[in-house]
Amino acid sequence: MNSKQVSISLCFCLVLSALTGCGSSNEYPRAAVRGIVTLDGDPLSQGVIRFIPDGENEGPQASASIREGIFNVPVDFGPVVGTNRIEIISTDDGGFAEDDEEAFKRLKAEGIKRIKVVKVPPQYNKQSKITKSISAEQDNDFTFALTSTAKK
Repeated sequence: MNSKQVSISLCFCLVLSALTGCGSSNEYPRAAVRGIVTLDGDPLSQGVIRFIPDGENEGPQASASIREGIFNVPVDFGPVVGTNRIEIISTDDGGFAEDDEEAFKRLKAEGIKRIKVVKVPPQYNKQSKITKSISAEQDNDFTFALTSTAKK
């Protein structure tokens, strides 16, 4: 695990710790969600999906790790019921920390000029306009088929 993955894991643990210690569970009704995320038809290898209450919907945001395209959030940590804006980011950094100079020296010695880094375009993360309605009464199974190029 590289330093970026450790940092993301620690942030996720801190968020989960904060959410479990705040407020009553009835204050903001939550629901379980699960689903699949693809990028250009292939499962997104590593990422994070965020559910952010949108419009008149209020409450804490929820997030989950994406591994090989799959995410699953249990009800205790799930998004609040109602409309949520969805943000999806990739955490696949090609397996190397940006500050790992030794790794980059080895790559250069091996003649490798580019590391394949998966990037989810901005229209799916901070600029996302994707929304989903989260229900307490029915399954919340979602598929997000992302493309690396903007549609024209």
